[in-house]
Amino acid sequence: MSSDRISVVVGRGEPRGFDYPFSASCHPKMDIVHRRTLQWVRRLRLTEDDRALSRIKAANVAHLAAWLLPAASMQTVQLASDFTAALFLLDDTYDEGSLSVNPEAVARLNERYLGELFGYVKADLSDPVTRGLLDIRDRIKGDHPNFFLNRWLSHFQYYYEANLWEVNNRAQQRVPGVDEYLMMRRFSGAVYTYCDLLELMLDKPLPLEVVRHPLIQSVRDICNDILCWTNDYFSLGKELRTGEVHNLIVVLMNSENMTLEDAIARLRRMHDDRIAAYQEVKGKALALWADDDVRCYLDAADAMIAGNQRWALEAGRYAGLESLIAHAG
Repeated sequence: MSSDRISVVVGRGEPRGFDYPFSASCHPKMDIVHRRTLQWVRRLRLTEDDRALSRIKAANVAHLAAWLLPAASMQTVQLASDFTAALFLLDDTYDEGSLSVNPEAVARLNERYLGELFGYVKADLSDPVTRGLLDIRDRIKGDHPNFFLNRWLSHFQYYYEANLWEVNNRAQQRVPGVDEYLMMRRFSGAVYTYCDLLELMLDKPLPLEVVRHPLIQSVRDICNDILCWTNDYFSLGKELRTGEVHNLIVVLMNSENMTLEDAIARLRRMHDDRIAAYQEVKGKALALWADDDVRCYLDAADAMIAGNQRWALEAGRYAGLESLIAHAG
């Protein structure tokens, strides 16, 4: 292994991390962000009981935002933390409740939530998730150009549609194939919305001719894959316990008749190949654009990739993976 590669140091009994050619750092105001997010959750009454609030605390959503956006302004990292809290509540609703196998109910709920976010229907403010997501939308709307809000909303729409795809699979007891899963995983993780939030670290969001350039799109796509696949790796224990099939390791085992050990090893190789591709694409982007905004955006993408793993290693949401990794080899 080359000496310029930096990996997160993990303790005995923890799952192995991935190696990156850049290091993770954390926003210095993480504890303040954490406290304010819990205050925001209570003020908007996003949780109905202490158990739900405890799950948000255990998920370390403020820590995730602080590791993903270590160089962002306090306002941006707070926005990301609050959005992540609302997203975790919504994600658990889709994945773990009665909605998880009810496509018709999810389709109706998606229509309402998206209609509310885009302003097509009157918001049902009795729904705590609606209150939280509309607050996030309005904060983006109040501080940033309308085109940026529309960009963010369009990516958030894909998250809803991907959740409906997952619910349909559960209802049919269907495990998707590898190619289909890799495509849809980019949307089910909502990572594009966080790639958008990286632009808020700049003086103004990236112009269309830059953000839609194939090189920057490749950066965002590869960054999305890396975050989602590492999430699948670290969340494997939880998902095997609950019977969730939307995990790359599970999909590889089912589609290619692999053992758990072989599927984990395949994911790790795929991940490392994406890191190599990411470095190549990033180098081409830096050669094409010499301006500080693109360099800042790419530096922020580096920090987000490394920070995502650092958060995953400490998050209670992924407890229990170490025994599976040990069992697999």
